[in-house]
Amino acid sequence: MRTLVLGLGNTILTDDGVGIRVALEIKKLCSEPDVLEASAAGFRVIDDIVGYEKLILIDSIKTGNAKPGTLFKFTLEDFEKTFGNTSPHDISLFDALKVAKANDEDLPNEYVIYGIEAKETQVFSEECTPEVEAAIPGIVKRIIEEQKLR
Repeated sequence: MRTLVLGLGNTILTDDGVGIRVALEIKKLCSEPDVLEASAAGFRVIDDIVGYEKLILIDSIKTGNAKPGTLFKFTLEDFEKTFGNTSPHDISLFDALKVAKANDEDLPNEYVIYGIEAKETQVFSEECTPEVEAAIPGIVKRIIEEQKLR
């Protein structure tokens, strides 16, 4: 199965870059999936995911209901209610996927979305907060095991 691991975030905004950091660690440890990083989503990544059978998306989230570094796992269906809720200047990845699918793009059949609880995403720093940094090795290991990456 042709798989893409896509890390999203901004690596100069503290924990916002954790999705990219985790994706790059997976790239160091696994030879099988392709790994890409992106600082923007929406239509900007559609061309990157065309032709893959499975997309593993990793990004930071800030729920305020979990300790920083907590890993959440979602399906595409979990985001159905958020479709259409985006900036007037951009389109969300989930809306972009709907448009691409309606235009018969060769999109993945399987989507796995991981969200990592962030503590700080508004402060300029190329380092994650200590809590999130400490969680990265365990998160990488869990994703590799759950997704059977090699």
